Amino acid sequence: MLYIVEKALDELEAVPSEKREGLKHLDQEINDAVAKLKILKEKLKAEENK
Repeated sequence: MLYIVEKALDELEAVPSEKREGLKHLDQEINDAVAKLKILKEKLKAEENK
């Protein structure tokens, strides 16, 4: 599931900045989601190593 969300976020980030300008509010939400996913990924890796 995490892979699917990361893939979708990667595709959103690949949209040219000119087109994203109209969706400026989404840019911050995308960045927040990416940060949260990175934290979740680190936690999952830590759980695997226990």
